Amino acid sequence: MSDGAPIAYDLTAERALLGTAMSSPDRIRDTFLAIGPDDWFHHTSRNLAAVVAGMMTAGKPIDPETVLVEAANRGLVPVKVDPMFVLSCHAHAALPEAATVHAERIKGLAATRQLNTAAGRLLQRTNSSWESGVDRLDLDAHIREMRRALDEAERTAGELDYRPPQGIADYLESISQEHDWLVPGLLERMDRVVITGAEGGGKSVACRQIACTLAAGMHPFTAALLGSGNHHTRVLYVDCENSPQQSARQFRKMLATIDQRRRNMGVSPMDWNDYMSLEVRPAGIDLLGGADTAWLERTISAFAPDLLVLGPLYKLHHENPNDEKPAREIAWVIDGLRERHGFALLTEAHAGKSMTGDGRRNMAPIGSSMWLRWPEFGFGLRRSDNDTAKGRAELVDVVSWRGSREERSWPRQLQYSPILPWMPADPAYYDNARSAS
Repeated sequence: MSDGAPIAYDLTAERALLGTAMSSPDRIRDTFLAIGPDDWFHHTSRNLAAVVAGMMTAGKPIDPETVLVEAANRGLVPVKVDPMFVLSCHAHAALPEAATVHAERIKGLAATRQLNTAAGRLLQRTNSSWESGVDRLDLDAHIREMRRALDEAERTAGELDYRPPQGIADYLESISQEHDWLVPGLLERMDRVVITGAEGGGKSVACRQIACTLAAGMHPFTAALLGSGNHHTRVLYVDCENSPQQSARQFRKMLATIDQRRRNMGVSPMDWNDYMSLEVRPAGIDLLGGADTAWLERTISAFAPDLLVLGPLYKLHHENPNDEKPAREIAWVIDGLRERHGFALLTEAHAGKSMTGDGRRNMAPIGSSMWLRWPEFGFGLRRSDNDTAKGRAELVDVVSWRGSREERSWPRQLQYSPILPWMPADPAYYDNARSAS
């Protein structure tokens, strides 16, 4: 924004709303409290609004006299809250029915100021980048910053739907106690699961197996039908590692295995297009950049998955995988998508090469420590000491490397099987899974 550019504000609207808050506080309480501290342009309006909002929240009686007493008790009179300004606001109070109009005006202008500031910053920085030579990383940073500014402005200018924090008893009453299961006892909508393992240790196979069985309405480890066999999960699989040919070979094999299982159970064949979609991006995607993030959200919005399988983690950006900042940004992007679209997330990561105290390989994901804290559930597939296979592992221990936030019935050990690639080694697991469904 160039020097001398006009600033968007409306002192008349601010004064009218403040006056109405002092003349009819009970009738416009929610509307008034929807105005954030930074939405007020004039510093005196902001200070006076903070006093009135605090009194409303505390249930104190409100009129010009009590407001001045409260402001004086806070040490704001006369420097930060002029008594004449308070009286002027009260004299210009609007009808309570007009409060929403003034509030929307104040919030809309606040959003405009936010956009103007962000646009001015962006103009300065892009000009600087151009003068010094265009840098792709700078461009990505500009796009991310502008996207955040747009999101913030949209929130600021949003509807006046402020609701004070609920008491805990009311909150608990309003939230369903029922789990929103995709797989009873195992996977709930909005869960974040990270599977790790050594190179070639079976984690990618496990992710494909979970994705395809859920789309087919089957338990991902026992291959039993979920419900009556009509319980399908919509799955979007974004493969950021394999080539199109490799991915196609792997999925053809997995789908054929599951189709055979359904035939053996006397269930009708799957129409895979109805419940599963595959996107292959062998070069990876960059969720730190605007284009790939926008593409992913459009794809999610178009397919509306219950489960998103995305990864591996190291192929979701092009920065140093050990740095904390890119990891936090990636988590912020994914969590925003998850909140807006309501899917569970399954991803994979390579395990580090360090050893635990008992001499076994540490299954925690390599890279930023952010990934240790982020998911609800983190499991590693570690080759079992009892595995006798000479090539790829055929018996793996399922090692939890993150303290799970809730109980889930994941197998403790998986073995290679002709029915599904990975099935529980413990016979008791099948009975437990059957009773959970």
